[in-house]
Amino acid sequence: MKRFLLPAILLLALFLRVVWLDKYPVGFTQDEAGLGYDAYSLLKTGKDMWGETFPLTLRSFGDYKLPLYSYLAIPSVYLFGLSEVAVRLPGAIFGTLAILVSYLMVKKLSENENLAIYSALFLALSPWHISLSRGAFEANLTTFFIPFGVLSFLGGMKDSKKMILAAVAFGLNLFAYHPARIFTPLIVAALVLLNRKQFFEGLAKYRLPVFTFLFFLGVSLFTAFWGGAATRGADLAIFNPTDNWASVSDRRYEGVMEGLPDWASRIFSNKVTYVLRTFTHNYLTHLSPSFLFIQGAGEWTYGMISGRGVLYLFEIILLTMAIIAIVRGQSFKGVNFILVWLALAAIPAALTKGSGYAANRATVMMPAIQILSAYGLVYLQTVLKTKFRNLNIGKYFVPGIVFVLLFSFAGFAEDYLYHAPPKGAEAMKYGMEEAVAYLNENQAKYDQVVVSRSLGVPHIWVAFYGKLDPKLVQDASVEWAKQQEEKGVVYTDQLGNYRLGKYVFGDVNLEDIVRTGKKSLVMGRPWEFKRENQILMTVNYRNQAPLILIVDPLIR
Repeated sequence: MKRFLLPAILLLALFLRVVWLDKYPVGFTQDEAGLGYDAYSLLKTGKDMWGETFPLTLRSFGDYKLPLYSYLAIPSVYLFGLSEVAVRLPGAIFGTLAILVSYLMVKKLSENENLAIYSALFLALSPWHISLSRGAFEANLTTFFIPFGVLSFLGGMKDSKKMILAAVAFGLNLFAYHPARIFTPLIVAALVLLNRKQFFEGLAKYRLPVFTFLFFLGVSLFTAFWGGAATRGADLAIFNPTDNWASVSDRRYEGVMEGLPDWASRIFSNKVTYVLRTFTHNYLTHLSPSFLFIQGAGEWTYGMISGRGVLYLFEIILLTMAIIAIVRGQSFKGVNFILVWLALAAIPAALTKGSGYAANRATVMMPAIQILSAYGLVYLQTVLKTKFRNLNIGKYFVPGIVFVLLFSFAGFAEDYLYHAPPKGAEAMKYGMEEAVAYLNENQAKYDQVVVSRSLGVPHIWVAFYGKLDPKLVQDASVEWAKQQEEKGVVYTDQLGNYRLGKYVFGDVNLEDIVRTGKKSLVMGRPWEFKRENQILMTVNYRNQAPLILIVDPLIR
């Protein structure tokens, strides 16, 4: 019976990640479209949309994404064409593979089959992991590459040939997602230190793996601190606050006004204290019960449910039991590594700015957090069997836990399928496919098509859903890059106006558009138009408030 458990868990996980992939999460974000179109462009031309040949960093919209997801999406785009399903499919596949390698890692690390199975089951049904696996989200890749790297490293302790797999897995993870670039060297260092005696005794055998990982690391550092990518990194870091340190100055001034000597005020209010306070706040926030069990993701743009914990509520009991077991010295083999993993995992999110809980940046906590929950279950089972030996508690315990887990999953599924879509539709850019299809069908009747930048980064919708020849986009991007340099802006949508064929992207001012004398088709948000404008098409989510309007400003 036990031999069928893992295949059953994997089949369930694959089903939950693949079914209705084009419908849930609702919408399709500009980041997903950008990663998909870059995959399409690389497939067709060997260059990204900016004309860079097999880049190690994707310029994207000026936010400089890491390229691994786009490269991994090339096979599915080749097989199924440029579509939402094709672009999301790698996320679903690697999300499922993450469960397999997590099982193997836990089994190798702990030598505990039950813990490995429970860990796989918890990850398979995790609302956090399911949500990320169903979109084209780079963050999800790290949940595969980190446990695969750890598994290979542990195997490499006995068979040095496997260590090269660890080096490649960790190396590729450096090109998966920006927070992974911070976390990966830390987790590798933790592995080496926790296994230092055996590792350094066999260091001569590990020269090639060490060189391989250092090569990946060197290239990743070079790309991180070179050109626009460095600007993007600095823009996100807490070392570069949005207010340009105004809050520090204001706090120092406030202290002086209340009678504190200036020299003393400077001791308590300076850049160092600001960074330490911000880092500590961010770090503890992402390890807090509020984030894990109540509020969850702070935004809707990564397919997760804002206002719902990233873990199931009942897991608070299991994590508590795991902590009790560890304090009592009854923990499992390898627990020190899992605890170090969790301690390091909140660092990337803590180092970056943001308006709230960044569940995407804290993804590197998985599957370590699920492993700890699973051990809480193992320990609870042991305690109950000991205390209630005469009641044959084991006969009812596992079915009871499975029932609680499935009931909790059912609650998440109901939320995910019926309540989250209308709330997340606007943030997830619902309706862009339908709207762009209308533009494509009717553009021949107009001199130009104007698309508002309030919709996100509007050119990507035209390129993706129109399946535009990448060479056309690459030619246009030369002019975009020139404009960005002249105007000193980082992001493409910061340009006042930019063009792609007869499409014009920028701010929508109907009076200015009419004065051009060109017959124009205009798409934007409802608040950008007047009531008297003739609406040719309205896109909304299931009779909710309108999300997108398409108008002809000459028709009243």
